[in-house]
Amino acid sequence: MPYLVCVEENEGRWIAHVPDLPGCFIEHVNREEAIQAIPKAVETYIAWCEGHGLRISGLSDPMIVAEVIRAWESEDGYEVNAFFASDRPPLIKDELPQFERLLNATRKDLLGVVDGFDADDLSREFPGERWNIGGILMHVARAEWWYLDRIGLAFSSAELPDEPFSGLAKVREHLLVILPEFVRRSGVVTLAGETWSARKVLRRALWHERDHTDHIKKLRSKLPQW
Repeated sequence: MPYLVCVEENEGRWIAHVPDLPGCFIEHVNREEAIQAIPKAVETYIAWCEGHGLRISGLSDPMIVAEVIRAWESEDGYEVNAFFASDRPPLIKDELPQFERLLNATRKDLLGVVDGFDADDLSREFPGERWNIGGILMHVARAEWWYLDRIGLAFSSAELPDEPFSGLAKVREHLLVILPEFVRRSGVVTLAGETWSARKVLRRALWHERDHTDHIKKLRSKLPQW
């Protein structure tokens, strides 16, 4: 069977996702280039899964572009992120072990790319960058907390540590503990103009962590010792 591709505009770039492969995506400033790059992204994703000991079913050609959603802003200026038709189906219990394995793989990659960094590495500023590397790590933790908050599964924001590694650990440990609850969150919710589901939370968590892992890899190459 052909596989579906869903494309969204996000902060001036186009991101193409493959819903059947959670965490598989590619981004470009041009929409058509993002779509054309998907077959290679699928190959890279399958190799990445194999590298983590994950078994996934292969996809057959051709691909079908199922949805293309442009970015838009809510009344308060927030850029609303896409909710695809593939985000709507409720999660089933049998899917949870694979999602847990994928979450563990993305976290292993993120921590691996900063292994050996000292305080100076984490706090070094890079021209043109919004955050230093420590700030990126904290952003990943806060974003994951925020995703959970959208579907009512986050702990109090006051409990989120300010230290990046502690923040990452606390949010991820919480997510894995409550993962079975995702099956019971079978509906959708709309907050500030954006629609969320349990499946969308996992899609975005995997995408966001992999995206910023690649981001940190690029910054790491600019550090003198790397």
